[in-house]
Amino acid sequence: MPKPDISAIVVSFNTRELILACLRSVFASRGAGEIEVIIVDNASNDGSRDAIRKEFPSVKIIENRFNMGFSAANNIGLEKASGTYAVLLNSDTELRPDGLKLLREFMDAHPEAGAAGPRLVYDDGTTQPSADSEPNLLTEFLHLFGLRRLVPGETARRLAAPVFSKMFGKTVGTYFDMYSGSLEPREVDCVSGACVIARAGIVAKVGGLDDKFFMYMEDMDWCVRIKETGAKVYYVPEVEVVHHVGMSGEPDAATSEKVLVEKYKSRLYFFQKHRGKGARFVERVMMVKAFAIRWPFSRHRRAYSQIIKAALRSIELRAESEEKH
Repeated sequence: MPKPDISAIVVSFNTRELILACLRSVFASRGAGEIEVIIVDNASNDGSRDAIRKEFPSVKIIENRFNMGFSAANNIGLEKASGTYAVLLNSDTELRPDGLKLLREFMDAHPEAGAAGPRLVYDDGTTQPSADSEPNLLTEFLHLFGLRRLVPGETARRLAAPVFSKMFGKTVGTYFDMYSGSLEPREVDCVSGACVIARAGIVAKVGGLDDKFFMYMEDMDWCVRIKETGAKVYYVPEVEVVHHVGMSGEPDAATSEKVLVEKYKSRLYFFQKHRGKGARFVERVMMVKAFAIRWPFSRHRRAYSQIIKAALRSIELRAESEEKH
């Protein structure tokens, strides 16, 4: 068999209808070359594996015995991938017919690119966060205290994009630049792991996703490591991918709280891995203050308490380490 041009890797966990729609969009792709599709199933119990086998018998399905999380499952798929390019796809995404073709053509035309991501859109076609700057204390402050929400709606953010880019530079500008009307590709620090294409040679060099991130921030960490090789990461807004946010997984309250806690544990781990002691300490203090302020008014008090405890524990560990030295 000829070597695939693209290995599409999709992690699944109880997303039967979503993943079937995702796979239909992959197999409807035009001009992308030979496509290998690998499904890594995190112990779904909704019949999705049987449904996939029935409709798409050529798909490779890897069955995990338990939910290993997004990063570890993707790594299993990456190990099995044999394509020139690897494409990580969320099970709740749908590609346009020319999406894979355009991403592949972009990578072919830009040998300096290690990875690239499309413009993600909601069901109504409006843009959703698709690229970001590497986190620092300024971006963490904006994130933790929700200041980006002061500019609501795509139209307002599109108008704000050039202003914020001039005022704050790349650090804040990347977030708002996503909403500009320009379809020109541009270099960024990170693209969303909901849909990202990476060169197989780069994957071999940097390895897969860090599976210490159960979910969230693994894409940022991966992009940082890709850029450390000297390769570039690009946002390609010409390519549009529908991302049905919040529809995958189990929509019960316990799962929602777990996802929230894991999200902020991942931010703590990212700073632990990539930032100095001082920045790590300040980030944890900001996280404690941000969630302590929200706690009395939130219905997620249990989750907020867990986040505060995780941040405080990190501060305590730092203090213990300093005392020993």
